Amino acid sequence: MVTERPPTLMPEGLELIQGDIRLTSLVFGINLYTHRSFYDEAAGLLSTWDLFLARCPPERLTFHATETMKAHKPVTKRVLGLLGAWLAPTTPRKNYLALELKASQGPEEAPVAKYEIWNVDASNQANILSLALPAGAAQETPGEMLAFVRQLADVFPFRSGLAGFTFECSRYDKQASETHAWDMSMRHPGINIVRIPFDAKAAGGDGIPGVNWLTMIDSERLKQLGGAMVLRRLLPSDIELIECRHGTLIQAGPRPLFGDVGQGDTLPLYREVHRLLAPWIEIAAEQSMALRIGKDAIARTDAWYRRLGG
Repeated sequence: MVTERPPTLMPEGLELIQGDIRLTSLVFGINLYTHRSFYDEAAGLLSTWDLFLARCPPERLTFHATETMKAHKPVTKRVLGLLGAWLAPTTPRKNYLALELKASQGPEEAPVAKYEIWNVDASNQANILSLALPAGAAQETPGEMLAFVRQLADVFPFRSGLAGFTFECSRYDKQASETHAWDMSMRHPGINIVRIPFDAKAAGGDGIPGVNWLTMIDSERLKQLGGAMVLRRLLPSDIELIECRHGTLIQAGPRPLFGDVGQGDTLPLYREVHRLLAPWIEIAAEQSMALRIGKDAIARTDAWYRRLGG
């Protein structure tokens, strides 16, 4: 029987908690970007919802928000059926579609688990499927998280994607939560920062918003890189290439890592993937809106996109 390795030690102070409110949470994040409308890929998207519920039971989801809501409200049985109702063949199609269902103690908190979609038809922005699970799952059973991401990659038609340690930020205090996330991610570059819907603009039709433990590229991008055999030659043997239905999953090591530039842990395998995809990451950096981090936000956001490129 194959056993998992011991969990990765979590650095202290990664999350931001003010009073009793978790403004910045550390999760195992999965963010998939596509140029296709969710209405045209309804079966695949509904499959991702079923896969998510198999790992996060619906009773754990406490608050939700849609594109018409200014604040989160409690999850109800009707809310749990919204996605299926919206994507039913007889339901009128909307240009703008957004839904977040999250697990948190209060509506203003950053989630510790979530299922979120963002879809705008007839747009030059990407549509996004964004999932979060407790970070401990990735520490304790990385093989299970890899298998879960592979399942998602087989049913969801991604253009690109990232999976690994990720910061979720509260939308109710963006500057405090995103400033903390930026500080921690610059020191621990293995942690991504997800921002829905702003990542939709960064990814656009051809950008890649960075790399993580698992980085996904579609078949078209693989061809631009010269195909699977060329990609294999361009990357160290420690990096796994996993074929899936809609493209290739690039695995930078056996488990997700935090990194710590202060201790000289610069994540060399992550950097190799960043080097390979740097032209598309530059596109995302140029298209991205700045993080809400106060002074010099544009320059510091650019530095964040390039934190693994030095």
